[in-house]
Amino acid sequence: MLGVANTNQQDPISGSSTAKEAYLELSVPVLANVPFFKALTLDGAVRYSNYNLFGSDWNYKLSADWMINDDFRLRGTYGTGFRIPNVPELFGGVSEGNLTTTDPCSRFASSGNATLIANCQASGVPANYVQLGTTILTTAGGNQDLKPESSTSWTIGTVIQPKGLVPGLSLTADWFDIDIKDAIRAIPGSTKLAVCYASANLSSEFCDDFTRSPLTGEVTYLSAQPINTGREQMSGLDLGLVYNRTIGGVAITLDVNATWLNKYVVLPFPGGAPIDFDGYIGGGNGGYPKWRGYGVLTAAKDGISATWSTQWIGKATDFNAAPEDVGYRTPNVFYHNAQLAFEIDQKTRFQIGVDNVFDRKAPYIQSFTDANTDTMTYDLFGRRFYAGFRTAF
Repeated sequence: MLGVANTNQQDPISGSSTAKEAYLELSVPVLANVPFFKALTLDGAVRYSNYNLFGSDWNYKLSADWMINDDFRLRGTYGTGFRIPNVPELFGGVSEGNLTTTDPCSRFASSGNATLIANCQASGVPANYVQLGTTILTTAGGNQDLKPESSTSWTIGTVIQPKGLVPGLSLTADWFDIDIKDAIRAIPGSTKLAVCYASANLSSEFCDDFTRSPLTGEVTYLSAQPINTGREQMSGLDLGLVYNRTIGGVAITLDVNATWLNKYVVLPFPGGAPIDFDGYIGGGNGGYPKWRGYGVLTAAKDGISATWSTQWIGKATDFNAAPEDVGYRTPNVFYHNAQLAFEIDQKTRFQIGVDNVFDRKAPYIQSFTDANTDTMTYDLFGRRFYAGFRTAF
C-alpha cells in the first residue's frame, strides 16, 4: 500500500490482548419479617483477572438491601474496579486530522490575562498572532504506553412506594461517588492548550504535547492520543419516578429520570491543576451539564398505545470560550418525540412516529466540534418521521 488516499494516512490497528477471569457471587438473606426489617439482604462478589500484558488483579463488590416495610427501602453498594486499555486504545493506528481546536494564544495581547500573555510570549508567539481558521492538525490513535486504570465507587439510596397513599407510585433517589485513578482519557487539543497556557510558567505536562512554528507562532504539532490522567472524580444524584395507573380502561405509565452532576473533576497528572468538567461543554470534551433528564408518558388501550417522550439537556458553559463570546453559555434544551403503535396481534406490531417534534435546533457553541455546536451532545437531524413493522414467526 502506498498510503495514497483522499484523507490523511492512518497506520493499521495491530495488536492483541488476552485475559483469564474467575468470578464468585454470593447473596445472603439475613433478616425477614421482624420489626423494622421486612427483609435485609447482603450481597458480595469477587473477581480475579489475569492479563497477558498487565499481570493479575483482584476486585470485589459489597451491597446491602434493607426493606424497612412495604413502602420504604434503603440500599447501598461499594465496589472496586480495574480496566486495562482496550486494543484500539493501545494499538489503534496513529493518524493526523484537522480537528476543530481553539488556540488560546490567538489575539493574546489584548486578552488582559497576565498569565496567558506571559506564557504566549515565552512560547515565542508574535503579539499580533491570529489563529488561521478553526482547526489544527492533530495526532490521534493508540498509545502503547498506557497503563490500566483502577477505581472505587459507592452508592447509597432509597426507594419509596407509598402504596397506601398513592398506589402505583415509586420514587427513587441514589447518590453516587466514583473515583478513578490513572483514568484512560483522550484529552482534546483545545483543552490541552487551554490548561497549558493557564499554568504558571508553562508548568503543565500538556505543554509537552504540542510544538509551535518559531516564525509564525502557529501550532505545528498537537497530540490528542489517549493518556493516563492522574485521577477522575465524579459524584451526583440520580432521581427517578415511576407511576402506573388505569383510568377509564386506559393504562397510563409515567417514567421520569433526572441526574444532578455535583462534581466531575479530572486531575491530568499527579499534582496538576484540576480541570472541572461539571457544568461545561464543547471543545471535543463532550457535554456535562449540571442537570439532565428523560421522561416517557404512555397511554395504552385495546392494543393501541401512544407515547410521548422528552429529553432534557441542561445549561452548560463553554470549556474554552470567554464570557463575552457568543455561545459562551448554552440554554436548557428539550427534545420531544411522539409515537403511535398498533398491536395487530400478539406477534405483529405497527408503529409510526416523529422525533424532535418541534424541530429544536442545536445551540451555537463557541468552541464547537463541528456544525457550530457540540455534535456529541445535541441532535443535528431536526424533525424526522418514521414508520416500522415487526412480526414474529
